[in-house]
Amino acid sequence: MYAGLNPLLFCFWYIKIPLILVVYSNSKFPSFKKHQKGHLLSLVVLIAVFCFKCITVSATAAHPVLLAYKVEPFYKYRSDGKPGRVVTLTLKQTRFKGMDTVTIVCNSITETTVFKGTDSLGRLSLLLPAGVGVDRAAKASIAVRSGGIKLSADIRVPAARHWTVFIYPHAHVDIGYTGLQEDVEKIHLRNIDVGIDLAKKTSNYPAGARFIWNTEATWVVKAYLSKATAAQKQAFFEAVKKGWVQIDAGHSNMNTTTCSDEELMRFFKNSNDIEKQTQVPITSMVQMDVPGAAWGLVPAAVQNGVTGFISFPNNYDLRKIWEHKPFYWKGPDGKSKLLFLQAYPYGIGYTIKGNKYGLAILQTYADRYDRVSTPRPMEHFVDAFLFRETARLEQERSPYDYFVMTWSMADNCVIDADLPEAVKQWNETYAYPRLVIAGAREILAAYEKKYGKIIPEYSGDFTEFWTNGLGSDAAHVGMGRHAKENLVQAGTLAALMETVPEVKKADSAWENILLSAEHTWGYQHPGAPLAKVIEKRKASFFSDAEAQSVALLHAFDDPSVTYGSFSVVNTLSWDREGFVTLEKEKSSMGDKVIEVATGKEVPSQRLSTGALLFRSGRIPALASKLYRVVRGASSAQSHLRGTPSTLSNEWIKVKIDTATGNIISVIDRESGYDYVSPAVGLNSYHYLPGVYNGNDSVGRPVSSGAAVLSIKENGPLMVSVLVQSQAPGTHGLTREISLYAGQPFLQIKNTFDKTGTREKEGIHFGFAFHLPGSVSHVDAPWSVIVPEQNQLKGANRNWMTFQRWVDIADDNRGVTWTAIESPLIEWGELSGTILDGARQFSRWKKKLTPSQTLYSWPLNNHWDTNFPLEQSGKMQQQYALLFHREYRSVTAFRFGTEQHRPLLAIPAKENLADSSFVRISNPQVALSLLEKTTDKEGWLMRLRSFSSGTEKAQLIWPNGRPKTIYLCNAEGKMMQTAGPFLTFLPFGIQTLWISSEKQSNKLSDKQQTPDRGEKKK
Repeated sequence: MYAGLNPLLFCFWYIKIPLILVVYSNSKFPSFKKHQKGHLLSLVVLIAVFCFKCITVSATAAHPVLLAYKVEPFYKYRSDGKPGRVVTLTLKQTRFKGMDTVTIVCNSITETTVFKGTDSLGRLSLLLPAGVGVDRAAKASIAVRSGGIKLSADIRVPAARHWTVFIYPHAHVDIGYTGLQEDVEKIHLRNIDVGIDLAKKTSNYPAGARFIWNTEATWVVKAYLSKATAAQKQAFFEAVKKGWVQIDAGHSNMNTTTCSDEELMRFFKNSNDIEKQTQVPITSMVQMDVPGAAWGLVPAAVQNGVTGFISFPNNYDLRKIWEHKPFYWKGPDGKSKLLFLQAYPYGIGYTIKGNKYGLAILQTYADRYDRVSTPRPMEHFVDAFLFRETARLEQERSPYDYFVMTWSMADNCVIDADLPEAVKQWNETYAYPRLVIAGAREILAAYEKKYGKIIPEYSGDFTEFWTNGLGSDAAHVGMGRHAKENLVQAGTLAALMETVPEVKKADSAWENILLSAEHTWGYQHPGAPLAKVIEKRKASFFSDAEAQSVALLHAFDDPSVTYGSFSVVNTLSWDREGFVTLEKEKSSMGDKVIEVATGKEVPSQRLSTGALLFRSGRIPALASKLYRVVRGASSAQSHLRGTPSTLSNEWIKVKIDTATGNIISVIDRESGYDYVSPAVGLNSYHYLPGVYNGNDSVGRPVSSGAAVLSIKENGPLMVSVLVQSQAPGTHGLTREISLYAGQPFLQIKNTFDKTGTREKEGIHFGFAFHLPGSVSHVDAPWSVIVPEQNQLKGANRNWMTFQRWVDIADDNRGVTWTAIESPLIEWGELSGTILDGARQFSRWKKKLTPSQTLYSWPLNNHWDTNFPLEQSGKMQQQYALLFHREYRSVTAFRFGTEQHRPLLAIPAKENLADSSFVRISNPQVALSLLEKTTDKEGWLMRLRSFSSGTEKAQLIWPNGRPKTIYLCNAEGKMMQTAGPFLTFLPFGIQTLWISSEKQSNKLSDKQQTPDRGEKKK
């Protein structure tokens, strides 16, 4: 911006004086000579005026290239203590001289300021009146006097609010990304001690500059307390109480959409334990790096005392949809809610400062340094970044004048000790933006206090983007999914046996489950030799959890039982029957099975593998029946029929394409309706090479080769067809399709020997149904999602994960589908074709069109960091499909859960649980957790409704009603006495503490209100 005198006036004097001089020197003009003295006098006057004007012009920047002004994006403190916007004046060819005065007129306010010269660059800084340009743009007039020079100018002041910038100091917890998992842990544990030291040293600093250390994950705190000395623990507890160390509730940075219900509750266990030790409430949680989060996280967090959630994702395009746009995130129940804020991506500390030092220094645990400290703390700081980002929010007309960012110089790094010094100097220099070192709790409280009335509410799933990484180790993901279901069953079994669970072993297994869901799967340089070591350790979290869970289940085996006597336990809260498979070694005494209580034979079949399959009778909820293998052949008969290309029973008829091996028809035998869309069929193999990552492209999908079909099992309980073929990306593919007597469902087992390659690839299995106008429901942790309808704007629509079942149904018929080992699905097409988080904006689906086709996506190697580059070896993917009438949540929930939590055959001489522990009057409500408390005084029970409406349920106690039942929070803290009926909000949760002591009015099982079960069709 420039200001000055009229250029026409300047030209007039510039031309007139030389003309007079020419005329004066030319004696041929007699009229001039006649009046020479008068002209000379006039000339002197003109020269004097000219010189004065020239001096004025040159000194006051009348010419448009001499004076510039800039309205700065920051405020400083005026002499009256109020913040004023800074305006910088600059002379281009000279400087202000002497005592300079500047008069500002703005908003009917006139202020005059005296200056003593300029800075070394010839600039003069002045402060506008308080309040000018804060909420809206403004205009001001400036008049300058300097050494007799005068000028004036009109300036435009763009809006710049009084921004408060919250800085969340941390070291991003990325377990294994930058080094061995144990080395990463060492850095984070030492950071707690360093953080306490810095907080203590800066405790007398002005508010906002006092250091706070945020541990980010309770995994860090748990490890610290397990290894700390008594003195360290005492110092830590004091630091937490003083607010020097702040703890957020989450275990680690996890892919929460891949969790099971109880896994998501376990996500907060460390927080509850730490809160008991510190006596300081933990009400906030943060998630770093990972874009998105599970909808069911909302009620799970609320059950654990958490009220607010800040996401600091990695840098990705779709983040801008929610960035710095807080909302109250309502849970599926419509009542529970979290104040959710997606702040600026977490990596800015590295961009600004960390990369100046190098990762080798910042991410290495070294004795010679434990922090970064320099003599110039503001040298690499937030100036340009903050001014740019706050200006962007101004342009977007954000209603909030808060900006939230993190400060971590790298992943798993040492602390930047310059931060409190830099913030202190900044706030001494600037009035606004004002910097505040803070934790999540303070940040969320500030938003709620100032903006609570205008923050909107939204509901839906923030479907995650990094879950495609689960395909990088398909075999171990399957182990983890087995383990989390086994652990819940083991806890239930212990409760039924009225034994205290092996807490340490169970906790260790759950810890491995949580670490397997943690977002880091490998080294930042996956091609380096160290990567294999880190990947192996990550894989062990899955395999160890599975081994531990199996051991906990087998802990109830009677070692003295050497013959085929088994107590078959139903760990679910509804009556059920099912198929039980006994290993060959445990069933070698015969092919016949009897129910001991009645002495009646139950249907059985010896399989080609040598195992014995039998069908149990009706087993009550949370109870068991004793079965025994005896000599003799099975007398079972059924309507099962099988050929290499067809399978049929009383309910359905299945046809398999002899060329491809795909299922091309499933006909309901009653109505004649065919559930299959044959173009894709069911269980079709699709190998998709490539990925859109900036270097590669996606090729055309390739199917499996010519199929060879044969009968594998052919008995009265189960018939199966074996489909063998060559398949790209493998050494061979085997698909076994099984149909059971009297059941309208199929089971599928796909086995392949994966070839290792680093070329980008993906393996998908297609399931295309003929169900026009159908609606899909997806079981997710503590929620049921209708794709698109129950997804937040900006959520991932290219793929998603499910927990135990997916249902696709129209008004008359449908199918419930599940995959046992892999949670990843795509809707309608092979859309999992994009690398990384959420870049390549145009390739992401903005809206999900309803589809009757889904693809299971068990395997890929799309990532170039954080995940393994290749995988190989034998892998198994199992599926089950139930064909039914209209959608009923009870049918879908029960079928899916039964596939993931089968009946347990426990070697035993006597039956383990003759009658139901408890029965639930409403079939829309089911047991999620049952555990004996460690004090032996009661049980912890958690119930889940899978209904979209409000439900009431009564608990019926066949063995006598407990003396006291309390409603409690997730960890069992009692809140109030439970009434005779429990009320469940849509998809609601209730956690109960139940005393071991019984009331005297014991009722038999037959006297109880029966559970209103449903037929499967």
